[in-house]
Amino acid sequence: MNDFDKILRQKLQGYTETPPPEAFENISKNFPKRTFTEVLSAYKYQLVAAVATIGILTAVIIAVIPSDNEQKNNPIQPTAEQASNIIPNIPEANESAPTTNTNTNATSTSNLTFIAESPKPSKQSENKICALNFNDTVICGDELIIESLDIANIKESEGLILTKVASGVKLNSKTYGKHKLVMSNGRTVSVTFAKQEKIIAKIQKANLCYGEHLIVDISDNDKQLSWNDTYYSVKNINAGKYELSGLRSGSNNIVITTGTGGCDSKVTFDINMSDKLIYSVTTVDNYCAGSNGELLVNADKSLLNYCKLNGQTISNNGTFSGLKAGIYMVEINYANSCVAYDTVLVRDNTYLNAFFESKKDAFNEKRYTFHNYTRLDDSGKTENIDFEWLVNGIAITTDYNFDYEFKNNGKYVVELVARTGECESRYSETIGVMSSNFKIPNIFTPNGDGIGDEFTISYNGVLSNYDLSIYTKSGQLVFHTQQPDRYWDGKISGNNEASEGVYFYVVTATDENGENISQKGTVQLLR
Repeated sequence: MNDFDKILRQKLQGYTETPPPEAFENISKNFPKRTFTEVLSAYKYQLVAAVATIGILTAVIIAVIPSDNEQKNNPIQPTAEQASNIIPNIPEANESAPTTNTNTNATSTSNLTFIAESPKPSKQSENKICALNFNDTVICGDELIIESLDIANIKESEGLILTKVASGVKLNSKTYGKHKLVMSNGRTVSVTFAKQEKIIAKIQKANLCYGEHLIVDISDNDKQLSWNDTYYSVKNINAGKYELSGLRSGSNNIVITTGTGGCDSKVTFDINMSDKLIYSVTTVDNYCAGSNGELLVNADKSLLNYCKLNGQTISNNGTFSGLKAGIYMVEINYANSCVAYDTVLVRDNTYLNAFFESKKDAFNEKRYTFHNYTRLDDSGKTENIDFEWLVNGIAITTDYNFDYEFKNNGKYVVELVARTGECESRYSETIGVMSSNFKIPNIFTPNGDGIGDEFTISYNGVLSNYDLSIYTKSGQLVFHTQQPDRYWDGKISGNNEASEGVYFYVVTATDENGENISQKGTVQLLR
């Protein structure tokens, strides 16, 4: 028995850490089997040492295994068992050295552009494996720490930089791909460093209105993409630009993945879509051609921000009053700067419109006829409508139409008042009464007999800006005056007597109502 212990110690002398079970089997198979009592007695020291070793290794494992939060924060870190089942997209060993990736994982809850990319796979302290679990493995990145391993136990390394650290040995790869480690006990382990693709995704808005499409720009990426859910649809608009439709009201978690192996890269961002705005617009009719119509927007108050009418008037509760009849454009602002538009008609109830036209008599310039064209509710009906005509504020008649002869020249305000029920409508015109025609003779005889010796123009009223010119047939001016009381005595320039014949006249003036009047014609001179 002592010989066996001696041989066992000699065989195990080359191990600096707990030997694998195969070593015990290779030694013990050359010796006869012993009874349980003999084994217990012979290996009592080894059994005590084994129990102590197991206790120490258990404490080390507990210390180095990451917590749940650490595993969540390092989703791309495979365990030893997972690594053996991963088949990543691994480049050849002569691929160029990895470059340093920028770690930007920004999320946005406002309407600002943001850029998101996958977390940085290299230079991560979480890329650790305990020596006890160290087998062939795949690492996402260019660095691995093997804990509880003495650097002296590594006999050979291919394309790796070994650094002794406090917890064990740190391995850095010069190139992506597969590398070999040969241990001092002859064991060979392969470590594959896989490149992790980076995704840069950009969106314009994180808050969408109901039914709005999300546009995602993905730059510098020619890999195949996958999306996390099927309830929304993805359409590739053009290179690097995607349109997502069918998003749900509330929060939508969008996850974009690229890669085909265990080193897939992911971008995650949350998109909020507002609830569908359900609203109605009610109106109260305007009446009596006033400004008393109303408009009310009925919507979910938790969604409604404010309403705007015809792009000007703003209401926080959606109520508008004092409106005239007409068409109105309603702008409804709700949720996250979302806008809905509607067009509404405020109608007229009992629309009364008083109106008339005036016409001067063809023979009596001071007599006028006023034709009533008052309308009720856009129809020609006049039942139950009372009328009243006023001249300069004095009531004259209640007839439907109105004939009136003015006594004197001047300006007169004629007004029609129409009433029905609570409604009243008024319409008025200012009438200028004047004698628009001059009294002009068509023949005169300047022979000194006292009968018709002057060419005189008369007018019943006050004139201003008076102008009279008389011409021969050839257009020669023979008389001109700007004084209404002057007349032509049949002489040219007041000296020579004009010959008999036909002469042309032109007279213009302004009457007391400010109206311009004019007349032209011919007069025959006889002696």
